[in-house]
Amino acid sequence: IMDAALEEADVIAMAEHMGTQCVSILRYRGRRLFDKETFFFQENASREEVMDSYLTQYYEHHRGEIPKNIVLEFAMPDPEMYEQLFTNFAGRRVHITVPQRGTLCQFVQLSRNNANEELAIRFNRTGREVQALEELGAVLGLPQPPQYIEAYDISNLSSTSMVCGMVVFENGRPLKKAYKRFRMKEHVTQDDYACMKEALTRRLKHYLAQDEEGFSRLPDLILLDGGQGHVNTIAPVISGFGLHIPVFGMVKDQKHRTRAISSAGGEISLSANRSAFHLLTQIQDEVHRYSVAYMHSIHVKSSYQMELTKVRGIGEKKAQKLLLRFKTLVNLKQATLEELETTAGINRTTAEELYGVIQEMTGGNSTG
Repeated sequence: IMDAALEEADVIAMAEHMGTQCVSILRYRGRRLFDKETFFFQENASREEVMDSYLTQYYEHHRGEIPKNIVLEFAMPDPEMYEQLFTNFAGRRVHITVPQRGTLCQFVQLSRNNANEELAIRFNRTGREVQALEELGAVLGLPQPPQYIEAYDISNLSSTSMVCGMVVFENGRPLKKAYKRFRMKEHVTQDDYACMKEALTRRLKHYLAQDEEGFSRLPDLILLDGGQGHVNTIAPVISGFGLHIPVFGMVKDQKHRTRAISSAGGEISLSANRSAFHLLTQIQDEVHRYSVAYMHSIHVKSSYQMELTKVRGIGEKKAQKLLLRFKTLVNLKQATLEELETTAGINRTTAEELYGVIQEMTGGNSTG
């Protein structure tokens, strides 16, 4: 582990996860990695404020170990002041560098990876998960890595069965118990923008009313399956509720693969942030799968309902009662005449005709 640029230097970077900051310092002496240290903080402060506290205290107590060069991940306010302070501590000239490209950037990344790994161990996460949230937060300009993310996707089948799926990722992993489904009430024709607006409006109303546990928490980030038009539609909805939630779109290429993130100001490439790109792809695939599955279940249920209403004496309401009671086609076929009579509120003759129609029905095992 040798490099001429690191003859004598400390390389310092920071990562954050679940309100805990980890500062990593890689100490190079004689162009070799001589030592490494990590320090944990739980500060409700900006990364510059955390780093300021760390650097000042650390080097004040390690005056005899201050190297000629200190390489930082990000710029601090008034870097000349820090250089003068550390020069005074060391009794000789100390330089502070914030690399933008080249070899030193790779060593900064090593230090950041070290911080991510230490956080991953502390929180029983993988280093990749911690790094993905760090990268995503940084590239989107968020004050902190987004720990609680909601993603939305509209799905329909030939302008019918208009639905919206909402998936939740907490700390980089799917939180399936928090997933939600919306069946469109106001917009039943193909209009993605209007449907997305209806879904988010209903979701935020639930938050303000605090009437459902799954909606009681606000996300750190909202992702929409779509581009700039979706973002421009939803951003005013959020601000209209007096809330401040970052919202971005997930853009796909012509082969339906994740390509970039869309903001109100244009697209943001993630090609240089592999961990964040992998997480974004996972989120986009999951919300699409979830919304399509719900749409198909609604469509199948509608098809079954139409079949049932072919029986004289079975209207939409009675068909709905049967589907709600038995849920799957398998259960419906196993229902007795007495169960059909009681559930639908029909006579024996109608129940016998209904029983015959049900036995001839084909399709999937789920009514949704």
